[in-house]
Amino acid sequence: MSVPKGPGLEGEEEERYGTAESMDPKLYRATTEGDILEFIRAMERGLEDRQHGPPASCLQLGPQQNTVLHIATSFGHYEIVKLVCKDLPFFVAEKNCKGDTALHIAARAGDPLLMNLLLSSDVKEGVLGEKNKEGNTALHEALRCRWEELALMLIDRNKNMSYSVNNEGKSLLCLAAEAGYVGIVKLLMENPIGNYSVDGRLKNKSPVHAAILGGNIDVLKILWEKDQSSFQLRCDEGGNPLHCAADIGFVEGVNFLLNKFCSFAYQKDKHGLFPIHIASSKGHIDIIQEMLMHCPDSRELLTLQDRNIIHVAVRTGKVKAISYMLKMPELDKLLNERDRDGNTPLHIATIYGKPRVVTSLTCDERVKLELKNNKGLTALDIAEEYMETRASFRKECAL
Repeated sequence: MSVPKGPGLEGEEEERYGTAESMDPKLYRATTEGDILEFIRAMERGLEDRQHGPPASCLQLGPQQNTVLHIATSFGHYEIVKLVCKDLPFFVAEKNCKGDTALHIAARAGDPLLMNLLLSSDVKEGVLGEKNKEGNTALHEALRCRWEELALMLIDRNKNMSYSVNNEGKSLLCLAAEAGYVGIVKLLMENPIGNYSVDGRLKNKSPVHAAILGGNIDVLKILWEKDQSSFQLRCDEGGNPLHCAADIGFVEGVNFLLNKFCSFAYQKDKHGLFPIHIASSKGHIDIIQEMLMHCPDSRELLTLQDRNIIHVAVRTGKVKAISYMLKMPELDKLLNERDRDGNTPLHIATIYGKPRVVTSLTCDERVKLELKNNKGLTALDIAEEYMETRASFRKECAL
């Protein structure tokens, strides 16, 4: 029974004092416990009470608008799921308050038997494309949860599915690439109905970046074979696929990308960083070597602050990477280069308080300790200024 509207029950007040849906207690208990005999009795009682109404009148909802099929599926009660799908197949299309059908729940559970029972019902293909409030179809959910078998079952049931993007901007192809499902990636890319326009791709998460983040070289190769234009998509930070591979230290991916599209190495992201700067900031020396082998002049690339790769590695305190770079003769000329403010890598190490890096640099006789920045300060001057400020601060705190 709902509370009637009154002068004081409008808007938020009406929402606050509203009455939730409720299911017959015996039916709810039988469904959650998987008691098939009591479930049948409870359902028959409900049907008798509504015998003059349409078939949908037997639909009872819980507080979250779950049907008995939602509940039985979430608890994995196969007999009840089978019975409902056989006698009341329209239940499969019903959604709860989150927009989930029973198919969404089964897809997340990763239970092939449950999914098979739901798909064996007289369910229309359109139901498979129904999205929940997160914009996910059942296939999205199966791919997100890494249930390959269930994903293939859903695809097999609806081979002509259309390309679909969820609220995160992730498509079915993106999720399959992320999971490394080579076969599913092929199926989706070969689907004539599922093909999507370049304009559409520009608004979505890139499947190429997804494959790279998952370290899936085989998926990357398929994407290149089927759609090379997708490699031009940038991430939210404006990075190309090489930025992405350099960031996570994916050597095999970096090698593949440089062999296919060497110009990636000379593209900036939104922050003015080239892929080699990303590798340097993370201390991925193997990636730096790979890039220098394919694009030897990439050592000359500078950030917006006119910093080279040694500046960048020093700034993030990558001691091992710096030690290795000092052994690379091709990087000699970078050791004393100045950035826009006249700071050498040694200045940067001192300014950002990287003592281990300072030690590595000062122990190398090629590093010029006497060089001054635009303020006329050497690295030693900066260190002394820092120590004086620190001592003064401690004195003030003591007072």
